[in-house]
This record gives sequence, C-alpha cells and structure tokens, in this order.
Amino acid sequence: MKDNKKSRYEYIVYVMILPVLTSILLFYYNQMLGAIAILSCGLLYFYLQKQLDYNEKAIQRYVDEVDLSFDSITKNLVFEMPFPIAVLNNGRDIKWHNGYFRNLFPQEDLVGVDIRNLAADFKDIDFTDKQVVQPINIPIDGKIMQFYFTSVFNEGLKTTETFLYGLDNTYDESIKQLFKDKRLVFFTVFLDNYEDLRNSTDSLNRPQVLGSIDRTITEYFKRYNGVVRKYENDRFMVVMEYQQYKKIHDNKFSILDDVRDIDFGNTINPTLSIGVGISGANPNEIYDDSRVAIDIALSRGGDQAVVKLEDNYEYFGGKSKATEKTSKVKSRVISGALKRMINSSSDVYIMGHNNPDMDSFGSSLGVYEGVNFLGKDAYIVLNEVPRQIENMYSSATSSLEELSEHILTEDQALARIKPSSLVVVCDNHRKHSTEAPSLIEKTDQIFIIDHHRRGNDYIKKATISYIEPYASSASELVTEILNYLDEDFKARTSIAESLLAGITVDTKNFVYQTGVRTFEAASILKRWGADTVYIKRMFKDDFEIIKYKSEVIADSSIVNDMIAIAHFNRDIDGSTLIASQAADDLLNIKGVKASFVLTKANNKIHISGRSLGDLSVQLILERIGGGGHLTAAATQLDMSMENAENMLKKAIIEYLREEEEDESNTNR
Repeated sequence: MKDNKKSRYEYIVYVMILPVLTSILLFYYNQMLGAIAILSCGLLYFYLQKQLDYNEKAIQRYVDEVDLSFDSITKNLVFEMPFPIAVLNNGRDIKWHNGYFRNLFPQEDLVGVDIRNLAADFKDIDFTDKQVVQPINIPIDGKIMQFYFTSVFNEGLKTTETFLYGLDNTYDESIKQLFKDKRLVFFTVFLDNYEDLRNSTDSLNRPQVLGSIDRTITEYFKRYNGVVRKYENDRFMVVMEYQQYKKIHDNKFSILDDVRDIDFGNTINPTLSIGVGISGANPNEIYDDSRVAIDIALSRGGDQAVVKLEDNYEYFGGKSKATEKTSKVKSRVISGALKRMINSSSDVYIMGHNNPDMDSFGSSLGVYEGVNFLGKDAYIVLNEVPRQIENMYSSATSSLEELSEHILTEDQALARIKPSSLVVVCDNHRKHSTEAPSLIEKTDQIFIIDHHRRGNDYIKKATISYIEPYASSASELVTEILNYLDEDFKARTSIAESLLAGITVDTKNFVYQTGVRTFEAASILKRWGADTVYIKRMFKDDFEIIKYKSEVIADSSIVNDMIAIAHFNRDIDGSTLIASQAADDLLNIKGVKASFVLTKANNKIHISGRSLGDLSVQLILERIGGGGHLTAAATQLDMSMENAENMLKKAIIEYLREEEEDESNTNR
C-alpha cells in the first residue's frame, strides 16, 4: 500500500514540476500572468488526483470482478471435476470430498474419517511431505487409482491442508502388466550327474532312467506352455512367458524334487541345475543372464535353481549335498591352466580369506609350493596370525627358511604387485572376504580355488574360478592340482602336513563332506611325507580354550527341539575359533541337528553354524548375509549380540517354515 502511495506521489511530482517552474518564472516577469499560471497548476493538481482515484477504483472493480469470476469458476470446476478429489486436514482426516471420491469406497459418510483406514496402501504415505512429487498407485475395488497431492500450511487455522486428487490409471497399468506377463524368460537346464548316473545304473534300467528324466523335464515345462529343446544329452533350453514362469517361481521349482525322486534301480539320485534369465533388454541378454545363472548354480553344487535378477540373484533348492565327481579330468585341466598362468606372470600373490583357518592357510601354502617348483616368485598375503593357525604357521616357517620373507601384509603386497602379477585366491571367492581386497583391482589375472557354494558377491573379474562344492576343502582341490602339475613334483613334508591339516579341520577328522577323492588326496599327502601324529599335535588346544568352549556349551539352549544356540561374550584373540569348535561340539548332544554360536570378533558379531546334514546352515545364514556349506557356514553382522540372535532366529523360523511347506507340497 505504501508503495502505491509513493509511486502515485512521484507521478504527480513529475507531471507538476514543469508547470510550477513555468508559473514561478511568469510570476517573476508578470505577476498577473504568474497568478493565473499558479491557479492553473492548482487546478491541474486536483484534476490529476481525481483522475488517479478514478483509475484506481476502476482497476479495483476489475480485479474484484475477476476474483469473483475465478472463484465461481474454481468452485464449479472442483465440484464438477470428473475424478475423485478430497481435502485432508493434517494429512489424515478427510475435511471435504466430491462425489467421485465417495464412490470409490463403501462408506457413506467419509468426512472426518482417517484416510489411512480407507485403504492399506494409504498408511505408508505421508500426505504432509511437500517433497513427494511422484504419483502413487493405489488398487481400489478392482481399479488402479493414481493419486497426486499437494499440501499447504493454513496460517489462520494453524493446520496443514492437503489437496488430493486421483486419476483412473487402470488401463495403463493393465497394458504395463500385459507387457510384463508376455516377456520372455529363458531357462538353461543341466542334468548335474549324467555320466555318473549313466555309469552307475544297470544297462537294462538305464534307458528307463534317462527316458524318465527327459519326459519329466519336458512334461513339466510344457505344462506351463514352455518350449523345450534338448541340445545335448544332459542339457536343455526352455523359453516361456513371464506369467507362466511366475507359477514355477511360486511353486519353488518343484521340478527339482520331481527329478530327484526318479528311481528305476539307479543308485544315484538324478539332480538338476537351472539358470533363469528374466531381466535382459532383449532375447540375447535374457539368454546370457540364464547362462550366468546356470554357472552360479553349478558352482554352488547343483541341485538348485538360480534366477538372475537385475542386480541380484534368487536361489531355490540347494538342500542336498553336492555330488562328488568321480572323474578327475577337470582337475587335470585346471592344473594345466594354472601352470600356464603362473609361467606367463611376473610373480604370484596368494591369499585366503580374512581371519584364515587351517584350510585357508594350508591351501595357500600348497599353491606357494607349486609356484616355487615352477621357478616363479611367490608371496603369501597374511596380515596377522590368528590363534587357529598359530601351530601351522610356526611349523611351516621354522621348517622352510625362506617362507618368512615371502609372507607379506596387504600394504607390502600393494607396494610390490604389478599388472602382470597373478593373484590366487584360496578357500574363498568373495572379494570383500579376502585377506587383501585391494589386490583384486591391481591385476586382471585372478585364479580362484574354493569349495564353498558360490554367493552373490563373488569376484566377477576372475580369469578362472575353480569352485567345487563337492570337495571337502580347498586343500583337497589344491592337492589334486599339485598332483597333476608335473610328474616329478613332490611337496615338502611341512607343506604336505599343512594340506592334510586343512583337509582334517574342514572334514572334522574325515567325518563331514568326505568322499573317495578326499581319501585319495590324503593318500597323496601321506606319500609326500605327511605325519598324521604330528597333525594331531597341531590340533592341540590350550587349557584356556578348552575352558572357554565349556562355557559356551554351558550357555547353550535348544530351540525348535533340534537347534542349539549359544554365545561367547568375550572379544578375544581366537574367539571365532572357539565359536566354531564349540558349534562342532554342540552337535554331539542327542537330538541336536544344527548348532549356532554367536561371538564378538573385531567389534562385530560372528556366527558359526554347523549341522549334521539334515538342515542346511548355509541356506539359513545366507538369509542374513553369510554363506558356506550345507554342514558348515558362517556370517558376520555389525550389530548387537541381541539383535544378531533375533535375526538368526527369524532366519531359522523362515527356513523351517519353507521346509514344512515343501514337505506338504510333496505329500500332496
């Protein structure tokens, strides 16, 4: 208002200044003419004032008329808009609504009703959030309504009012869903144990077994309108629409159980590995995704389905032990490949997983021996010596004089490594679980030797990944590789004993995950001079560790009548070793099929899981970021002991519930 008065005053001054000056000048020369001029200036001033008042009133009348017209139009538009509209008080209570909004819901009177009570999806929306600009799809009575809203603060009422309106987006959403349902899905299906199944089945029953497998696979996928093509004796490709795939997904790939149950006198149960691609931009990419997924399924031991999503994987099955392969052709091929990579590299850096155990360090020593035999510089990356490998480390470094100089920390290895170097990862395939993750980025030559089932965060840039879940240990795999390295190769005694100790610790004295090839590897190590009595001494524990394990067992409790859970609340050197050994000991309790021990380690909670094979501790701990084997797995969580235990119990309940559902489906 002050600005208007000021501009009005300035206008009059500018208009009057010349007449006033002229009048003064005339008055100076002629008083009569000057008086007439001054009188004229006064009249001009009053005329200008009156004219400005008239103009202002005319403008105000025009503005008022526009306001009235706009208000009338707005009110009529709001009431007559052909879509639902509502006004909310403080983002919750309905203050006003039109007829279209009321017709969406069965209630007759909606004024005063909390909008969160009208549809479940409304509960997750903060209608007072001014940052939300994306529309929200809400399914209501068979329709998909797309709601928009904007909020303002009412100064007079001191409340936030939200204007909410919706559009019927059912048609667009149905088109999107149709497009999604009609997408192609590629399945790559492998029969895991074709050769072993064929060789172990009587010639009279063999056609029935193999024919039944083919028929089961073909009929299963045709049931979902899939196109099935067998392109090798043990390999199939299947293509179907996404809407049909969802039924297979919801049934959790029951084909795995159907094939496993085939029995016509075969001594080995047939198992399938299935890789599924669904998220590629075109058929080539979808097919490539299925190939990536089948590689992961095979590297995890087979008898499972792996679905490749955009940036993640889903796993189904994997509840049985990996079948040991009788043929050693792959070991010989891998040995040759490793030999070529060693010879073509400038030097070799070997590492296991962080907080290494005897298998990790023992297999690393085995690779170190092979590299030395081929005349290349080899270095083992080890940041610290944890309690579980103290005896092995002392034995190896005291008997091999040069070894101490070839054990480096991560920083020392980073200062030496070159792009032409080879990195060998033992007993692990996860980048962030290695002893020195930074080394992975320094070279393009990476060789993985592992026996754990493959997880999501595997090292993608590895040149060769030798991951065999059927094997008892990485030490077993390394022993086979060394045996094919050269006819004249023979590992030194301390190396052979370290490899045998690695096998012994992972098999729990040749009890778990032990096959024919495990004993064959042990016999090779015995021929190289490994002393089993010396290895027994290597496993001796201090009195303090025995006492701590007793504490853990005394603290344990049994849940679900078959699972033992215990805690070790001391964050000391070797706490993870105590936890894993205590988990093994808990399996000796009658009726216990699986055990979990939680302990503090490096300001995190470490969980060691063990089972007798009836339950998969791997599938349980994978739910909370861990991994491992059917009978041995682990994970680390950055949270309190109480929260970690609650998360573990939730994972156990979900796993057991799925087991029960699978059994009920099978029984039907």
